[in-house]
Amino acid sequence: MASPDPRPALAEFLPLESIQLIEPLASAGGWSGSILWRVHAGDRSALGAGLATSPRLYCLRRWPAGTDPERLAFIHNVLTHVAASGIDFVPVPMPTRSVSEAAFVRRNEYLWDLSPWLPGTAAYHAHPKRERLAAAMRALARFHQVAAGFPRERASLGPAPAVIERLQQVRLLLSGDIERIAAAVHAGRDAALDLRASRVLALARDRLSPLLAPLELASSLAIPLSPAIRDIHHDHVLFTGDEVTGLVDYGALRIDTPLADIARLVGSLVADDKQAREFALAAYAKIRPLADQDRRFIDLLDQSGLVLGGLNWLRWLYVERRDMGPLPPILRRLDEILARLITPPNRHDNRCTAD
Repeated sequence: MASPDPRPALAEFLPLESIQLIEPLASAGGWSGSILWRVHAGDRSALGAGLATSPRLYCLRRWPAGTDPERLAFIHNVLTHVAASGIDFVPVPMPTRSVSEAAFVRRNEYLWDLSPWLPGTAAYHAHPKRERLAAAMRALARFHQVAAGFPRERASLGPAPAVIERLQQVRLLLSGDIERIAAAVHAGRDAALDLRASRVLALARDRLSPLLAPLELASSLAIPLSPAIRDIHHDHVLFTGDEVTGLVDYGALRIDTPLADIARLVGSLVADDKQAREFALAAYAKIRPLADQDRRFIDLLDQSGLVLGGLNWLRWLYVERRDMGPLPPILRRLDEILARLITPPNRHDNRCTAD
């Protein structure tokens, strides 16, 4: 499939004469369906004043077909609110040239936006250090602390959507859906993929039933809800040296429990290293304290996310036969899931209580 021409959409944000280079980033949008470009251009405000400028970097994003404009406006509003509170490591969407209050445009069936390109690289696994782990958790805690004050969602309490959805998934799988996945995996697709899929299926199946009761209990509890990123993991945390200079990709952001973000990030960075997990939670808690129940929620969200994440991959690849792009990144993701499924969880129990 030919790559779409980004220039008509880009012209809504920047003068085309200011653009020096447009780099297509292929699968940099992950598996979300977004397409990204890195844009080298002059500073828009300086250009308008007729001043010479050094090139600046921007990220142009074409959102997946069917993206709800109201949902995208909500994401933009949260990011703008967070940045206005002094957080400098989030990508603030730029307004269009013609309508200052709009930060995205529609071309055909797609929505497009432009934001500054944040510096740094996702290099924690390449150089895992306690300083970096602490910096990542502090950055997430600062984001949550500020986002909790987003005007439209202040003081929200209720059952966590993440828990309710996972409970529904577990019930569906136990009622027969896992057998449908197993049959599709048995039919096969690719030798290297099939080997990993069979192992994920066997290990995840054993962990599925024990999740039911804890999720049922957790779904009955009213907990604080506020904007949560919901897809914060290793590849979305950018470091310059040992400091976080970017938290990127907010396509899944919604109102939920921020504890889901903690579970996702800690699991992605340090997996099941007990000491590293405790260190990470302690670093987060210095900014946003965590109660014992919060830690039980984090463990439950981590384990349920791991099991259901593995089975979701099998559903997408084998039942729905989705085109998820090149195989090597998929194999690496399944290997990461397998490495954690093979290791039995060794933490305090998952039971979430009301006290």
